[in-house]
Amino acid sequence: MSSNQFPQTLYKLRDVFESHRDRPWIFLRPLGNWGDDLIFAGAERMADSLGLNWRSFETVEFQAMATTSDHCIYLHGGGGFNHWCSGRAIVNLELALNRSVHLVVQGPVSTEGSSEWLADRFKQALSCIRPRDFLFFAREKFTLQVLNDVELPKLGATLCLDHDTALALSDEDVLAIAELKSMPIGNYDLIVLREDPEQPIRPTTGGMWTGSLASRAITLDPAYAAINFRHWVRIHLYAKSIITNRLHSSIIGTVAGKPVTLGPGSYHKNRSVWDYSLANRGVQWTDSIESPPNTLWNRLPKRIQNSYKVRRLRLAVNRVPLS
Repeated sequence: MSSNQFPQTLYKLRDVFESHRDRPWIFLRPLGNWGDDLIFAGAERMADSLGLNWRSFETVEFQAMATTSDHCIYLHGGGGFNHWCSGRAIVNLELALNRSVHLVVQGPVSTEGSSEWLADRFKQALSCIRPRDFLFFAREKFTLQVLNDVELPKLGATLCLDHDTALALSDEDVLAIAELKSMPIGNYDLIVLREDPEQPIRPTTGGMWTGSLASRAITLDPAYAAINFRHWVRIHLYAKSIITNRLHSSIIGTVAGKPVTLGPGSYHKNRSVWDYSLANRGVQWTDSIESPPNTLWNRLPKRIQNSYKVRRLRLAVNRVPLS
């Protein structure tokens, strides 16, 4: 990555919302998992706390609606600017920039490293910028440098840096989402390991030993175990502690006041957000995570592990919320 200095801005997302509080806002959602819903909830909570006049839309709804020169468009942040995701984040950006509105704000994101693919996609999306102003937020410093390397400022974007919007949530906010009156003490230690293209290459040696937790821990990926967003939140809130390579499992854990350890995924995102936002919030870092190796669950055939009824029984036995 280039060592070029990038232009610094003093804009923070809360300040941008507040300074345009009297204008109508459109909040545009990309595709995502339950962790992305935590990002959306944080931005929406921030907007509500400032009295913003906003409405949320999916891509198809947005394409069918009219906008005026007074509108502001907020595109939720996340990790969608990479070649292995759906492409919805870049599509939404291009759609927003083709509107003659007052302001477009891309919420705090992480991108893959500098690449020809990324530069080409941004060049296409930013080929016609119709809004009066366009702000693009990174959620950590590595991505801010990447955005400079692929020359977003030359294409018309003002680069900004701010935290992942999920960190705008409080413990009271996540309790409200979970429909709980008080924070659970916890029933289990939760080991959250990704089961998707962002999962890290499994280490052959070393790693964070979780064997001492084996008798009271459950290893799962709530992105797949949860039946809805509320359930995803409850799975984390009922944990005593969380060891994870999923960024938003670590974020909800720290918002809820749980002991959290975060490990790497397949690219820089986890470490970069940890450096910028989570280290000073008490989240621990480990260079790799290994699931306890000899549990009964790991010895079951995959066809049994994949059974819906067996998975639900496993949650119940470990006192994990079922809904």
